[in-house]
Amino acid sequence: MLLRRVLATWWSPTWRPSRRWRPAWALAAFAVLTLAGYGTYLVSAGGQQGVAAAEQPAAAIVLRELTSRADDPRPLTAAEVFPGPVVVAGPEGHTYRVLRVQALDRCAVAADGGVVVLLEAAGCSQVVRATLRSPDGFYVVTAGLLNLADAAGAQAVHGGIRSVLDAGNGRLRGLPAGPGTGALARDKTQLGWHVRGHFLAYAVIARSDGGKIYPEDPDARQILSDLIEQYLHTRVLDRRAAS
Repeated sequence: MLLRRVLATWWSPTWRPSRRWRPAWALAAFAVLTLAGYGTYLVSAGGQQGVAAAEQPAAAIVLRELTSRADDPRPLTAAEVFPGPVVVAGPEGHTYRVLRVQALDRCAVAADGGVVVLLEAAGCSQVVRATLRSPDGFYVVTAGLLNLADAAGAQAVHGGIRSVLDAGNGRLRGLPAGPGTGALARDKTQLGWHVRGHFLAYAVIARSDGGKIYPEDPDARQILSDLIEQYLHTRVLDRRAAS
């Protein structure tokens, strides 16, 4: 069975995950992050350099728009996106262990069905993805970046994914990486995604025990926000935009 839109799934009031690493504000802070079948565009706040020792204001870092591969031709690499054995992300500095990293110039490996058609139409040239384990080991996640030809194509993919999922005609796929990650290849996953310039950042999340993730699961929402917004958008793509 293909991935279904999360709003169509049912919620069991008797099931409440309790993860020690979840801060009390998780529900409010990540309520804007939806799961399968609905992409989000989370806005990242900008910043400036501090004041120099001589009390002269330092020059602000100018971030490029990353609007197309023509203006941003340098290919993504595994070392750029997932350079170490862990990813530290989120306001609380949650640590995700990296289990497997994959960088390919065949975007179809990261999707199936109608999503493959969307990626091909948008000129997808690369996928760099990794499978990670959550801090408490309860979840596994495949997170990554898709390198599209331009921002217009990325926006088309962003909007098209929801329609494909609603119709049950395709999905973005997880990357199994050994014991406890097999659920990433099945239908009990949830999905989040957003665009930045000509890149689409996404994450597919599953429970390590293969159980179902419910729409109101605050831990899943937090993980998606940590990896998509706080890590791939704010850290990886901001660093590329500043280079």
